[in-house]
Amino acid sequence: MIFNWSNFEEHTKHLLGQDIEPESITESPLGRAVLYRFDQPTGVGRMEYFDYSRDMRVMIFDCTWREAKDFHIKDGDWVRFNFSLSIDISMQLSKTKNVSPASPSWRVINNSPDEEVVESVPAGAKTIWLTICCKPALITQLTGRKIEDMPDLLKTAMTEDLYDSFYEFFDFTSRLNSITADVIRTSMTGGLRLAYVEARSVELLCLALNEIINSDGKQNKIKLSTSDKNGLEAARKILLGCYENPPTVAELGRQVGLNRNKLFYGFKAMYASTLSDFIQNQRLEKGKQLLLETDIPVIEIANRVGFKHQCDFSTAMKRHFGITPSQLRGS
Repeated sequence: MIFNWSNFEEHTKHLLGQDIEPESITESPLGRAVLYRFDQPTGVGRMEYFDYSRDMRVMIFDCTWREAKDFHIKDGDWVRFNFSLSIDISMQLSKTKNVSPASPSWRVINNSPDEEVVESVPAGAKTIWLTICCKPALITQLTGRKIEDMPDLLKTAMTEDLYDSFYEFFDFTSRLNSITADVIRTSMTGGLRLAYVEARSVELLCLALNEIINSDGKQNKIKLSTSDKNGLEAARKILLGCYENPPTVAELGRQVGLNRNKLFYGFKAMYASTLSDFIQNQRLEKGKQLLLETDIPVIEIANRVGFKHQCDFSTAMKRHFGITPSQLRGS
Protein backbone atom coordinates (compact mmCIF):
# COMPACT_ATOMS: atom_id res chain seq x y z
CA MET A 1 0.00 0.00 0.00
CA ILE A 2 1.30 3.46 -0.88
CA PHE A 3 1.22 6.22 1.73
CA ASN A 4 0.29 9.59 0.21
CA TRP A 5 0.03 11.98 3.20
CA SER A 6 -3.78 11.79 3.21
CA ASN A 7 -4.41 8.12 4.10
CA PHE A 8 -2.66 7.84 7.48
CA GLU A 9 -5.37 5.85 9.25
CA GLU A 10 -5.94 3.50 6.35
CA HIS A 11 -2.20 2.99 5.96
CA THR A 12 -1.72 2.40 9.70
CA LYS A 13 -4.32 -0.37 9.67
CA HIS A 14 -2.58 -1.88 6.65
CA LEU A 15 0.74 -1.67 8.52
CA LEU A 16 -0.35 -2.84 11.98
CA GLY A 17 -3.57 -4.75 11.35
CA GLN A 18 -7.21 -3.90 10.78
CA ASP A 19 -8.09 -4.37 14.47
CA ILE A 20 -5.90 -1.54 15.72
CA GLU A 21 -7.75 1.56 16.86
CA PRO A 22 -6.36 5.04 17.53
CA GLU A 23 -5.70 5.96 21.14
CA SER A 24 -7.10 9.42 20.48
CA ILE A 25 -8.52 11.64 17.75
CA THR A 26 -8.52 15.40 18.33
CA GLU A 27 -10.28 17.97 16.18
CA SER A 28 -10.27 21.76 16.38
CA PRO A 29 -10.41 24.73 13.99
CA LEU A 30 -6.64 24.24 13.59
CA GLY A 31 -7.00 20.74 12.16
CA ARG A 32 -7.12 17.09 13.16
CA ALA A 33 -4.71 14.82 15.06
CA VAL A 34 -4.66 11.01 15.27
CA LEU A 35 -2.50 9.05 17.73
CA TYR A 36 -1.70 5.34 17.64
CA ARG A 37 0.27 3.39 20.25
CA PHE A 38 1.16 -0.22 19.59
CA ASP A 39 3.07 -3.17 21.01
CA GLN A 40 2.95 -6.18 18.75
CA PRO A 41 5.30 -8.61 16.99
CA THR A 42 6.00 -6.15 14.20
CA GLY A 43 7.11 -3.36 16.54
CA VAL A 44 6.42 -1.15 19.52
CA GLY A 45 5.98 2.58 19.78
CA ARG A 46 3.91 5.58 18.81
CA MET A 47 2.83 7.14 15.53
CA GLU A 48 1.01 10.48 15.29
CA TYR A 49 -0.44 12.38 12.37
CA PHE A 50 -1.53 16.04 12.32
CA ASP A 51 -3.54 17.42 9.40
CA TYR A 52 -3.60 21.21 9.69
CA SER A 53 -5.83 23.65 7.87
CA ARG A 54 -2.85 25.74 6.73
CA ASP A 55 -1.57 23.33 4.05
CA MET A 56 0.71 21.54 6.49
CA ARG A 57 0.84 17.96 7.72
CA VAL A 58 3.06 16.63 10.48
CA MET A 59 3.96 13.06 11.33
CA ILE A 60 5.81 11.82 14.43
CA PHE A 61 7.38 8.37 14.69
CA ASP A 62 8.87 7.07 17.94
CA CYS A 63 9.09 3.36 17.25
CA THR A 64 11.28 0.29 17.47
CA TRP A 65 10.63 -2.14 14.63
CA ARG A 66 11.05 -5.81 15.49
CA GLU A 67 10.53 -6.81 11.87
CA ALA A 68 11.97 -5.27 8.72
CA LYS A 69 9.55 -2.88 7.02
CA ASP A 70 9.25 -1.32 3.59
CA PHE A 71 7.29 1.94 3.39
CA HIS A 72 6.06 2.98 -0.06
CA ILE A 73 5.44 6.72 -0.33
CA LYS A 74 4.22 9.19 -2.94
CA ASP A 75 4.73 12.79 -1.86
CA GLY A 76 2.58 14.31 -4.59
CA ASP A 77 2.99 18.10 -4.50
CA TRP A 78 4.02 18.11 -0.83
CA VAL A 79 7.57 19.23 0.03
CA ARG A 80 8.94 17.11 2.86
CA PHE A 81 11.16 18.38 5.71
CA ASN A 82 12.41 15.59 7.99
CA PHE A 83 14.06 16.14 11.38
CA SER A 84 15.54 12.93 12.81
CA LEU A 85 16.86 12.21 16.28
CA SER A 86 17.34 8.53 15.45
CA ILE A 87 16.95 6.94 12.05
CA ASP A 88 18.19 3.75 10.44
CA ILE A 89 16.64 3.41 7.02
CA SER A 90 17.55 3.04 3.38
CA MET A 91 15.74 5.43 1.06
CA GLN A 92 15.33 4.42 -2.57
CA LEU A 93 14.60 7.85 -4.02
CA SER A 94 14.73 6.66 -7.62
CA LYS A 95 15.92 3.72 -9.65
CA THR A 96 19.47 5.02 -9.46
CA LYS A 97 19.61 6.96 -6.19
CA ASN A 98 19.70 5.34 -2.78
CA VAL A 99 20.69 7.06 0.46
CA SER A 100 21.14 5.84 4.02
CA PRO A 101 20.71 8.91 6.25
CA ALA A 102 22.45 9.09 9.60
CA SER A 103 21.16 10.90 12.65
CA PRO A 104 20.71 13.33 14.15
CA SER A 105 20.17 15.29 10.94
CA TRP A 106 17.57 17.17 8.93
CA ARG A 107 16.83 17.00 5.25
CA VAL A 108 14.58 18.28 2.49
CA ILE A 109 13.03 15.71 0.16
CA ASN A 110 11.21 16.49 -3.04
CA ASN A 111 9.96 13.96 -5.56
CA SER A 112 8.04 14.22 -8.80
CA PRO A 113 4.31 13.96 -7.99
CA ASP A 114 3.90 10.43 -9.37
CA GLU A 115 7.26 9.06 -8.24
CA GLU A 116 7.22 6.34 -5.59
CA VAL A 117 9.84 6.32 -2.84
CA VAL A 118 10.66 3.15 -0.90
CA GLU A 119 12.00 3.54 2.64
CA SER A 120 13.35 0.31 4.13
CA VAL A 121 13.68 -0.07 7.90
CA PRO A 122 15.71 -3.06 9.16
CA ALA A 123 14.59 -5.29 12.03
CA GLY A 124 15.59 -3.91 15.42
CA ALA A 125 15.77 -0.33 14.13
CA LYS A 126 14.81 2.63 16.31
CA THR A 127 13.15 5.50 14.47
CA ILE A 128 12.58 8.82 16.23
CA TRP A 129 11.72 11.61 13.86
CA LEU A 130 9.34 14.39 12.93
CA THR A 131 8.35 15.07 9.33
CA ILE A 132 6.66 18.26 8.17
CA CYS A 133 5.02 18.30 4.74
CA CYS A 134 3.79 21.55 3.31
CA LYS A 135 2.42 22.91 0.07
CA PRO A 136 4.36 25.55 -1.88
CA ALA A 137 1.76 28.16 -0.88
CA LEU A 138 2.77 27.87 2.78
CA ILE A 139 6.44 28.32 1.90
CA THR A 140 5.67 31.54 0.02
CA GLN A 141 3.50 32.75 2.91
CA LEU A 142 6.19 32.09 5.51
CA THR A 143 9.05 33.57 3.50
CA GLY A 144 7.16 36.46 1.90
CA ARG A 145 8.87 35.63 -1.37
CA LYS A 146 7.54 34.85 -4.80
CA ILE A 147 8.49 31.49 -6.25
CA GLU A 148 10.75 33.09 -8.84
CA ASP A 149 12.73 34.78 -6.04
CA MET A 150 13.37 31.52 -4.17
CA PRO A 151 16.73 29.71 -4.08
CA ASP A 152 17.05 27.08 -6.81
CA LEU A 153 16.41 24.22 -4.38
CA LEU A 154 13.01 25.60 -3.32
CA LYS A 155 12.15 26.87 -6.80
CA THR A 156 12.63 23.35 -8.17
CA ALA A 157 10.39 21.92 -5.47
CA MET A 158 7.63 24.46 -6.04
CA THR A 159 7.47 24.81 -9.83
CA GLU A 160 5.53 22.04 -11.54
CA ASP A 161 7.36 22.11 -14.85
CA LEU A 162 10.75 22.10 -13.07
CA TYR A 163 10.01 19.20 -10.72
CA ASP A 164 13.19 17.29 -10.05
CA SER A 165 13.66 14.66 -7.37
CA PHE A 166 16.28 15.63 -4.84
CA TYR A 167 17.49 14.90 -1.35
CA GLU A 168 19.46 17.60 0.42
CA PHE A 169 20.72 17.36 3.99
CA PHE A 170 21.94 20.09 6.32
CA ASP A 171 23.79 20.30 9.62
CA PHE A 172 21.53 19.59 12.59
CA THR A 173 22.09 22.45 15.03
CA SER A 174 21.55 22.07 18.77
CA ARG A 175 18.54 24.38 18.48
CA LEU A 176 16.87 22.24 15.80
CA ASN A 177 17.67 19.14 17.84
CA SER A 178 16.16 20.65 20.98
CA ILE A 179 12.95 21.79 19.25
CA THR A 180 12.50 18.42 17.57
CA ALA A 181 12.92 16.64 20.91
CA ASP A 182 10.47 19.06 22.57
CA VAL A 183 7.79 18.35 19.98
CA ILE A 184 8.23 14.59 20.02
CA ARG A 185 8.24 14.33 23.81
CA THR A 186 5.71 16.95 24.88
CA SER A 187 3.18 15.65 27.40
CA MET A 188 0.42 17.99 26.23
CA THR A 189 -2.84 16.38 25.15
CA GLY A 190 -5.98 17.29 23.24
CA GLY A 191 -6.36 20.70 21.66
CA LEU A 192 -3.26 22.07 23.37
CA ARG A 193 -1.14 19.31 21.82
CA LEU A 194 -2.59 20.07 18.39
CA ALA A 195 -1.78 23.77 18.80
CA TYR A 196 1.66 23.19 20.32
CA VAL A 197 2.81 20.81 17.57
CA GLU A 198 1.64 23.28 14.93
CA ALA A 199 3.47 26.22 16.52
CA ARG A 200 6.77 24.37 17.00
CA SER A 201 6.54 22.79 13.54
CA VAL A 202 6.17 26.23 11.97
CA GLU A 203 9.20 27.30 14.01
CA LEU A 204 11.19 24.36 12.61
CA LEU A 205 10.05 25.24 9.10
CA CYS A 206 11.11 28.88 9.54
CA LEU A 207 14.56 27.87 10.78
CA ALA A 208 14.97 25.37 7.95
CA LEU A 209 13.83 27.83 5.28
CA ASN A 210 16.11 30.51 6.71
CA GLU A 211 19.04 28.10 6.46
CA ILE A 212 18.22 27.27 2.84
CA ILE A 213 17.66 30.88 1.80
CA ASN A 214 20.76 32.25 3.50
CA SER A 215 23.14 29.44 2.62
CA ASP A 216 25.27 29.94 -0.45
CA GLY A 217 23.52 26.99 -2.07
CA LYS A 218 26.81 25.32 -2.79
CA GLN A 219 26.84 21.67 -1.84
CA ASN A 220 30.09 19.76 -1.75
CA LYS A 221 29.65 17.92 -5.03
CA ILE A 222 31.83 14.88 -5.39
CA LYS A 223 31.83 12.11 -7.96
CA LEU A 224 32.03 8.65 -6.43
CA SER A 225 33.14 5.60 -8.38
CA THR A 226 32.07 2.08 -7.47
CA SER A 227 35.45 1.64 -5.81
CA ASP A 228 34.94 4.84 -3.80
CA LYS A 229 31.51 3.69 -2.63
CA ASN A 230 32.91 0.32 -1.59
CA GLY A 231 35.63 2.09 0.36
CA LEU A 232 33.10 4.34 2.09
CA GLU A 233 30.95 1.37 3.04
CA ALA A 234 34.07 -0.32 4.43
CA ALA A 235 34.79 2.84 6.44
CA ARG A 236 31.26 2.80 7.84
CA LYS A 237 31.64 -0.83 8.93
CA ILE A 238 34.97 -0.06 10.60
CA LEU A 239 33.42 2.83 12.55
CA LEU A 240 30.49 0.67 13.63
CA GLY A 241 32.98 -1.73 15.18
CA CYS A 242 35.28 0.73 16.95
CA TYR A 243 33.28 3.90 17.58
CA GLU A 244 34.51 4.07 21.20
CA ASN A 245 38.12 4.51 20.00
CA PRO A 246 37.97 5.23 16.28
CA PRO A 247 40.95 5.70 13.97
CA THR A 248 41.87 9.16 12.82
CA VAL A 249 40.61 10.30 9.42
CA ALA A 250 44.07 9.73 7.97
CA GLU A 251 44.30 6.23 9.47
CA LEU A 252 40.80 5.36 8.30
CA GLY A 253 41.57 6.65 4.81
CA ARG A 254 44.66 4.42 4.60
CA GLN A 255 42.64 1.40 5.71
CA VAL A 256 40.00 1.84 3.01
CA GLY A 257 42.16 3.35 0.27
CA LEU A 258 40.61 6.84 0.15
CA ASN A 259 42.21 10.26 0.50
CA ARG A 260 41.03 12.64 3.22
CA ASN A 261 38.75 14.76 1.04
CA LYS A 262 37.12 11.79 -0.68
CA LEU A 263 36.55 10.12 2.70
CA PHE A 264 35.16 13.23 4.41
CA TYR A 265 32.92 14.57 1.64
CA GLY A 266 32.07 11.18 0.19
CA PHE A 267 30.95 9.85 3.57
CA LYS A 268 28.71 12.87 4.05
CA ALA A 269 27.28 12.49 0.55
CA MET A 270 26.48 8.79 1.04
CA TYR A 271 25.31 8.79 4.65
CA ALA A 272 24.08 12.34 5.27
CA SER A 273 26.45 12.67 8.22
CA THR A 274 29.96 13.81 8.93
CA LEU A 275 32.37 11.20 10.25
CA SER A 276 32.40 12.77 13.71
CA ASP A 277 28.60 12.97 13.90
CA PHE A 278 28.31 9.33 12.82
CA ILE A 279 30.73 8.23 15.54
CA GLN A 280 28.95 10.34 18.16
CA ASN A 281 25.60 8.87 17.17
CA GLN A 282 26.88 5.31 17.54
CA ARG A 283 28.33 6.11 20.97
CA LEU A 284 25.06 7.57 22.20
CA GLU A 285 22.91 4.77 20.80
CA LYS A 286 25.13 2.17 22.50
CA GLY A 287 25.14 4.20 25.71
CA LYS A 288 21.35 4.34 25.67
CA GLN A 289 21.17 0.58 25.15
CA LEU A 290 23.47 -0.06 28.11
CA LEU A 291 21.50 2.33 30.31
CA LEU A 292 18.24 0.55 29.53
CA GLU A 293 19.46 -3.04 29.55
CA THR A 294 22.10 -3.14 32.31
CA ASP A 295 22.81 -1.85 35.82
CA ILE A 296 26.31 -0.69 34.90
CA PRO A 297 27.13 2.67 36.57
CA VAL A 298 26.71 5.68 34.31
CA ILE A 299 30.36 6.69 34.64
CA GLU A 300 31.48 3.25 33.42
CA ILE A 301 29.03 3.33 30.50
CA ALA A 302 30.37 6.75 29.53
CA ASN A 303 33.91 5.36 29.47
CA ARG A 304 32.86 2.25 27.56
CA VAL A 305 31.33 4.23 24.71
CA GLY A 306 34.22 6.67 24.37
CA PHE A 307 33.48 9.62 26.69
CA LYS A 308 36.30 10.69 29.00
CA HIS A 309 33.97 12.41 31.47
CA GLN A 310 30.50 11.47 32.71
CA CYS A 311 29.32 15.08 32.45
CA ASP A 312 30.17 15.14 28.72
CA PHE A 313 28.18 11.93 28.25
CA SER A 314 25.18 13.33 30.14
CA THR A 315 25.25 16.59 28.16
CA ALA A 316 25.46 14.72 24.84
CA MET A 317 22.60 12.39 25.85
CA LYS A 318 20.42 15.36 26.79
CA ARG A 319 21.16 17.13 23.51
CA HIS A 320 20.63 14.01 21.38
CA PHE A 321 17.65 12.32 23.07
CA GLY A 322 16.19 15.19 25.09
CA ILE A 323 16.73 13.24 28.32
CA THR A 324 19.63 12.66 30.76
CA PRO A 325 20.99 9.20 31.66
CA SER A 326 19.40 9.33 35.13
CA GLN A 327 16.05 10.38 33.66
CA LEU A 328 16.26 7.55 31.13
CA ARG A 329 16.71 5.07 33.97
CA GLY A 330 13.94 6.70 35.95
CA SER A 331 16.13 7.61 38.89
